[in-house]
Amino acid sequence: MKKSKDRNKRPFSVEDHYKIKNVGSPQISPDGKQILYVITSTDASENCRKDQIALLNIADKHFQILVEGSSPVWSPTGLQIAFEANKDGKDGIWIYDLEDSSENFLTPIYHSSYFINHLEDKSFKWSPNGKQIAYVSTLPTKKTDDKKMEVMVTNRLLYMSKGGRGRSYFVDESRMHLWTVSVDGGVPKQLTFGEYDDHSLHWSPDSLQIAFISNRTADPDNNQYCDLWKVNTESGEITRLTHDLKTAFQPRWSSNGEFVAYLGTSGALSTNDSQSDDTHLYIVPGVGGESLCLTKAFDRRIENINWHPLEETIFFNAGNHGRTPLFQIHINSGKIKTVIEGDCHILDYSISSDAGRIAYLHTDIVNPPEIFTRRKNQTESTQISNHNEALLQECLFQDVKEFWVKSFDGVPVQGWIMKPVLFNSEKTYPLILVIHGGPHNMFGYDFEERMQLLSAHGYGVLFMNPRGSHGYGQAFSNGNLLNWGGGDYKDLMAGVDYVINKYKWIDKERLGVTGQSYGGYMGNWIITQTNRFKAAVVDGGISNLVSFAGTSIYHSLTESEFNGSAYDNFELIWQWSPLKNVKKVTTPTLFLHGEIDNEVPVTQAEEMYVALKKLGVETTLVQYLGEGHGWRPDLKPNNRVDLGSRMLSWFDKYL
Repeated sequence: MKKSKDRNKRPFSVEDHYKIKNVGSPQISPDGKQILYVITSTDASENCRKDQIALLNIADKHFQILVEGSSPVWSPTGLQIAFEANKDGKDGIWIYDLEDSSENFLTPIYHSSYFINHLEDKSFKWSPNGKQIAYVSTLPTKKTDDKKMEVMVTNRLLYMSKGGRGRSYFVDESRMHLWTVSVDGGVPKQLTFGEYDDHSLHWSPDSLQIAFISNRTADPDNNQYCDLWKVNTESGEITRLTHDLKTAFQPRWSSNGEFVAYLGTSGALSTNDSQSDDTHLYIVPGVGGESLCLTKAFDRRIENINWHPLEETIFFNAGNHGRTPLFQIHINSGKIKTVIEGDCHILDYSISSDAGRIAYLHTDIVNPPEIFTRRKNQTESTQISNHNEALLQECLFQDVKEFWVKSFDGVPVQGWIMKPVLFNSEKTYPLILVIHGGPHNMFGYDFEERMQLLSAHGYGVLFMNPRGSHGYGQAFSNGNLLNWGGGDYKDLMAGVDYVINKYKWIDKERLGVTGQSYGGYMGNWIITQTNRFKAAVVDGGISNLVSFAGTSIYHSLTESEFNGSAYDNFELIWQWSPLKNVKKVTTPTLFLHGEIDNEVPVTQAEEMYVALKKLGVETTLVQYLGEGHGWRPDLKPNNRVDLGSRMLSWFDKYL
């Protein structure tokens, strides 16, 4: 029956990017009957992405669009919703009343362009007693127009933003602090002060205290020592809850107020970018005391923690062999059980106030994220949103075959092979190796438009998790420290050799490689090590670790990955820079890069491009003006389509 339906479908195309709707931030209402969430879709006429807040009835799966905006939060009564929007010249927190559908502006929020780390949380929270909203904001500042600046003077280390659209190129001098405002309006109250950035707030259940994260060392631009603090909302008294110079993230107060749970790492050298150290789950008494790590023996990267509303247990996600299940741990016994699993990723989730239902985002290889629910003690889930139904009925999406291969040193490495759409066993096909970013990211069972696009265009797709990826334990995550392009490169080549030998439909003379960010670095590295790939597309990739260490906002990445500063490790860092071996390259290479990318500056592409040009290697450089770091959802829709089209055209030309 399925094959008959598939005959009426067509392959996915670059223009189908416009049709994909992203679903996020599901939150179950206080009465457990509805789910609040965000739908992000493309407005092709204005070449932009728009967020809409939707309300879904669990019983009949009916949904309605309430308002344009983002970051929705239920009031404790379930009668109102707070959300963030910029409308009618007012940018900040709005209140939507569900009884009369009215919208009222509550307070402005002033955002800083200063980047702290990828786990920084700037969301606002409604107090448990329903009287106040706490939020993160700077003082009112006049935003500087970079294009009108004639002189820029700085004396700080991290003086650039991440770059890209909607951000100033240079950071302002404003600091992020905690504020509260009455839901009835009035003058906001500033709770924290000083030359620090405070963020990632969470209310105590009695609405009297707020836990938050702050780096209050003498030189926060030059270290990652973010501690857990709390502030009394009435007296303003601030208390430090952690004292061990580790990095803390995303606090969550227990429902009885006894503990604060948080994520943390323990490495001496850390980074504001991709960390080799797996984050673990800690708890500390709300009154202060010793922290306790609950998950060290679990040996996986812990994410997205939330307390059970009625028990002394904590829910969390953790990547595991390309999958992201939902787990639950008891804080006393340390016993961990799997709540929801499968060949998929469980993303954002919400637990009803009576703990009888979980709503969560589910995605897998052939399905973009949608909302599912599961009742307590049940083993099956129910899909209750279906915003990509039309696209799924129209387009063919290809599934994968998982494999494991032993690398050069016997270490098992996981990978996946995706056949071309409309596969014919009597034909041979070119193969594209796709490499993930990070370097400590994890590929697996989630919907990846780039891979589906390549498959739809007649390419086989190979993707893997080489050493350095998370989801396999700390030792594996540390596997590429001090030698980017060493063992991880050999892992990838072992996977290429394995699938070529196993699948006779692969034409070994027509191999391509592509990757973004660290995947772009590996693309650059691969073409300096072997000529077996006949085409390469490098998206936002690093070519020179020495210059990267001094021009990226992620200078701490090279320090944490290579155990010290560039000037103390010059020979080591240069050894693993693709540019060092650029004279060996013969592979035609397309470079794609955002013009104002401060994460991996465009000079990284320019250095490699100029070298290949001088060497007479076929190459093209494409810069996306006004854009930041590579293949990202916030890329302008037209630019995203252009990027996909250029990638396909390059591979078509040379493969």
